Amino acid sequence: MSIIQAQTISKSFQGRAILSDLSFAIDAGDRIGLVGQNGTGKSTLLGLIAGHIPPDEGEIIRAQSLVISTLGQRQLAYDHEGFAILENPTFVRMERHMRTLEACMVGTGGNELDLLIAEHSGIQARWEAEGAFDYSARLAKNLAGLGLTESQMHQTYNSLSGGEQMRVSLGRLLLERSDLMLLDEPTNHLDHDGLEWLQSYLQSRRSALVVVSHDRWFLDQVCGQIYELENRRLFTYRGNFSESRVQKSEREELLGATIDRLSQRIQREQDVTQTMLSHRKMKSYHSREKVVRKLKNDLETLQNQKNPKRRMTFTFLPPDGKKNKDRVLIESSELGIAFDRQLFEDVSITLKASEKISLVGPNGCGKTTLLEIILGQQEADDGRIRVYGDPVIAFMGQNVIFEDESLTVFEYLASAFPVSETLIRGRLAQFGFRDEAMVKRLRSLSGGERHRLYLCSLLEMRPDILVLDEPTNHLDIETRYLLEETLAAFEGAVLAVSHDRYFIGAISDYLLGFVGTRILAFDSYQSWFKSHKKWQEEQAIASAQSDVSDDDAMSAADLRRLRAEHRDSLSRITKMIKEYEDRRAAFEAGDAIRHAPEDYERYAALLVALDDLYHQYFALEETISEAWDD
Repeated sequence: MSIIQAQTISKSFQGRAILSDLSFAIDAGDRIGLVGQNGTGKSTLLGLIAGHIPPDEGEIIRAQSLVISTLGQRQLAYDHEGFAILENPTFVRMERHMRTLEACMVGTGGNELDLLIAEHSGIQARWEAEGAFDYSARLAKNLAGLGLTESQMHQTYNSLSGGEQMRVSLGRLLLERSDLMLLDEPTNHLDHDGLEWLQSYLQSRRSALVVVSHDRWFLDQVCGQIYELENRRLFTYRGNFSESRVQKSEREELLGATIDRLSQRIQREQDVTQTMLSHRKMKSYHSREKVVRKLKNDLETLQNQKNPKRRMTFTFLPPDGKKNKDRVLIESSELGIAFDRQLFEDVSITLKASEKISLVGPNGCGKTTLLEIILGQQEADDGRIRVYGDPVIAFMGQNVIFEDESLTVFEYLASAFPVSETLIRGRLAQFGFRDEAMVKRLRSLSGGERHRLYLCSLLEMRPDILVLDEPTNHLDIETRYLLEETLAAFEGAVLAVSHDRYFIGAISDYLLGFVGTRILAFDSYQSWFKSHKKWQEEQAIASAQSDVSDDDAMSAADLRRLRAEHRDSLSRITKMIKEYEDRRAAFEAGDAIRHAPEDYERYAALLVALDDLYHQYFALEETISEAWDD
């Protein structure tokens, strides 16, 4: 059954067409990956589906009572000021209101008490129906899966970094009971563990999903359909991302063959038309002219289905001179460094002139710090590092910032490398900067454009070693493929930090992976991840044993305080139960029943509230019995 039907929708911004004549349907349970080059309108299409943006033409029909959850690339938390991460502001306000009502019930009788009980019961029913009872526990489970620490979960939202806030927003959204989830780049800011957890979660969830992502491995694991935006049109493929690439190749081959045949036919028809014109067969000539015009229109329609953009071509110039590819460029022995905790220790690595190595590990393990030590930007606490032969090292970090953001793209490259204008224009064109793009100011470039321009500037350095920190961040899928092909052909050495499993598999001779505070060599991502998870499980067991020891060491004063808190809670609930029981007895004795409809409603609400109090009483008794039984 379709929950979304889009009929010939189009959208333009500032006179530029973004989407043209799109028609599609989303059925319950569909798992759709939305892909396309940067700037093709993926986020715009999500906004149209959600109803946040109206189409200029066409319409989108949504199923009645459809509930949609959305995660954008930039989330704003207007309602969480002053609340802890694990608190839901709505639930907290409801709980405060119920405590206020409970305080008002003490010493109150008659109709006023009936009204208070009815209001309390209504809030309590909504509180339970919306899952407030175990909300914090469920959110904590999600956030742990997405990589937040326990200490971060007890902070306020505004005290977190942008990446941490995005993970909190995603964790909260996954708790929502929706029919359709719209996720825009949900894998941003997730490390290997977070990616694995999110993949597993989405695979187990039954609601429909549309996800924008450039992570090809993630799309393979999660999606059963691929929608691709290209040249303002939408192309749909059955299967995961890898299967869609096979279908796309077949479609493009068929399209190319059809265009060739139609072009040949047009040429033949034009030849016949000219013959008729030369023989003065005007009636036949005009008839043939109509046929040719129609065929040309058909040809234009087919040609518009092809991506008109010329493919970028990255080419790194080879390092100067012909040198031994097996020579050692960088060697470290027993490196170690610590800040508030030990990041890594006893690290010994060797980088040869033609090796391509991926450095993998969870967020915060010290990958970027290790790169800084290798680059000489930071000193290790222990060990030493040697660089041989004065190699040219080119580095690109996660965030590219230019020294003078007021320069144009052309001016930046011309100032960095004084070569001919023709060579600069040719080099920029290779990296996708043509015409108007060459005169864009650096400050207006997107993240992907910044990375492409910086890579372009690295070309002229003729580097022996490329050191890259998350190089596929901000790059669309086509550019990622191109970067992988370029690095595979690069004659120098590569050391790259990455969470992109597709990229890692495409360029790496082997991996250096963090396992706790050690860095070990692995022949594949799977072998590293298996060792990493085993280490995590061992740490969890050790931590649990430590917690048991801590519990055993709890002081007598702590025990007395906790028992007192439980007794106070039990006493408060017992007092409320007695008041509710007295009120019920009065109703059932006939003292308060006047046979008006509102009286029966109040009586029913009283029974619901009393039942809830009994549940709380027995749950607390069980907790006391299990936790504090001497």
